[in-house]
Amino acid sequence: MEPQAVHDMPGIRKAAVLMVVLGAKRASELIARCGISQGDIEKLAAEITRISDVDAGTRQAILDEFSHSLAAGPEVSGPRLAMALLAPLLGPDRAASVLSKTGAQGSRSAFSSLAGLSSKRLTELLTGEQPQMVAIALRYLPRVRAAEVLAELSQESRIEVVMRFVKSDDPLPEAVETLGRALWEKAGASGNLEEGPRTENAAGRARALVEMLNNADLAVEEAVLEGLVARDPELGEQVRESMFIFDDLPRLDPRALQLVLRSIEASDLTLALKGAPDEVKKAVSENLSENAAAALKEDLEAMGPVRRRDIYAAQQKVVTAVRTMAEEGHISIRATVQTDEFVA
Repeated sequence: MEPQAVHDMPGIRKAAVLMVVLGAKRASELIARCGISQGDIEKLAAEITRISDVDAGTRQAILDEFSHSLAAGPEVSGPRLAMALLAPLLGPDRAASVLSKTGAQGSRSAFSSLAGLSSKRLTELLTGEQPQMVAIALRYLPRVRAAEVLAELSQESRIEVVMRFVKSDDPLPEAVETLGRALWEKAGASGNLEEGPRTENAAGRARALVEMLNNADLAVEEAVLEGLVARDPELGEQVRESMFIFDDLPRLDPRALQLVLRSIEASDLTLALKGAPDEVKKAVSENLSENAAAALKEDLEAMGPVRRRDIYAAQQKVVTAVRTMAEEGHISIRATVQTDEFVA
């Protein structure tokens, strides 16, 4: 077979030749990593049986076409090759879907290593990138670091990124790999890259956003929730109901709220309630002792102007206490469902 004839070969024939070139062990590993169905494997196997010989020229041409980054040799792997193998068998769209769901098994990511950089430096690296690219980066960074980067963004950019974080389809693993390496190189880093975490499905991304916001300060948290509700009320409400914020104190069971209040310094509680909704103040007062409630009222009335960031910091202490107690199983933050329906 002449090398120049490779371009005219049917896709499944090329995939079959590639399997022969790789050899049984590497071919089976690649097939397993790509998640090819049993039916497609049978089609591929049938085509392989029709191959009698593969000359060196055809081997080279096949490898060059299936992956521009690969040279003729024993080490043949990677997302590009997996995509090239699957596309002739499944079609480009289905191949992309399969690779996305399998998480590009074996691909390496720089994001775990990049997590060691400061949030300010990470934000600098992401400056100029499209919101979609920033969203991808946030998916692969640890939640705490992602929350810090989110806080560094402008409110307008932040909402654009969050919308794409939750609603966009999973990126191709190769795109994730390319972005991670580009940021790694832009940072001037060198050395081995650590393997990054896998991305989530749509429901997982909504939960990931909640986890990210739980690690952000309250100012960022409230701004993101407000922006989400304005842009997509259904999504905003979904995220809102999945997390606990300071204004949710009245929804706690009285015993749970009392337990939380006992863990908060009186000065922090007073500061946290400065400018808080009356419903929140009422819930807190009703769950304090009579003397403590009276003292709180006096302190609030005597308090002068306070910086907003100090109020947020105090509220963060309360919210952190609630979330910690909930995680440890001491209290529940699930809203109590009330209904006026009667059951006969």
